[in-house]
Amino acid sequence: MIEAVLFDLGGVLEKVAAAPRVDAWTRGRIPASEFWARWLSADSVQRFETGRLPAREFSVLAVSELGLEISPDEFLHDFRTWLAGPYDGALELLADLRERGMAVASFSNSNEVHWPIMERHQDTDTAFHANFPSHRLGLCKPHPEAFVELLHRWDRPASSVLFLDDNEVNCLGARRAGIEAERVDGPAGARAALRARGILPAT
Repeated sequence: MIEAVLFDLGGVLEKVAAAPRVDAWTRGRIPASEFWARWLSADSVQRFETGRLPAREFSVLAVSELGLEISPDEFLHDFRTWLAGPYDGALELLADLRERGMAVASFSNSNEVHWPIMERHQDTDTAFHANFPSHRLGLCKPHPEAFVELLHRWDRPASSVLFLDDNEVNCLGARRAGIEAERVDGPAGARAALRARGILPAT
């Protein structure tokens, strides 16, 4: 029986405004789909989002590794603007789950730049029972061992948790750790998935 819901933040509860910047960073040389594939596999990104690289060093390495045609300072400035605030209905969804006795937590691939912004936008200390930003966990999605470590720290069996993410690759990582997972877009998609499972009422 599902007793806890684990949320990705960006794309599920938090609006992300990164896409318009990609074309400017690469002067149109790298399609967005190729850029994001590079991003997910980039060593600098992996190290930054697991807390092993400071922001300044990350900006220098990322510009080189990702083939960006801007300065590290420009990149870091733009990077700070990626998070555009909570979706309408995000905080209400979390409140509905808490009122029904469901445990809620967040698991986001994050970093020292974005996490303080996310804490303010999502009111994380109040909205969630636990938060697991990747740079503090020391592991990031989609690696199954990240989910295993999270479950250990949250002290919950995998079978009791439902994970909601807007990226199917991350959902696959959760499933490999024994967690049920659904790919969803925004609070409306998350609410629909929760209703389909009987976690929230149909109306």
